[in-house]
Amino acid sequence: MLRTAKFIVCDNEHGTGDVTFPDLDESSFDVKNYLVYPTGTKTADLRRAAKKAGWSVVDGGDYCAMCTEGGV
Repeated sequence: MLRTAKFIVCDNEHGTGDVTFPDLDESSFDVKNYLVYPTGTKTADLRRAAKKAGWSVVDGGDYCAMCTEGGV
């Protein structure tokens, strides 16, 4: 079985993949579970969930909740 997963990467100074949505840090998110049971296969579903988690899109760039709070 092939499975495709979509992640959003923060475009601020940690745009190298350090901060993603869903979080790739194994301590806070089960990546295997996400790959087997994705919460949404559409980009719109992922963006909707990210927005609920505090992420924002400004001028086409994605920003994590921490950057959004800082006034990006």
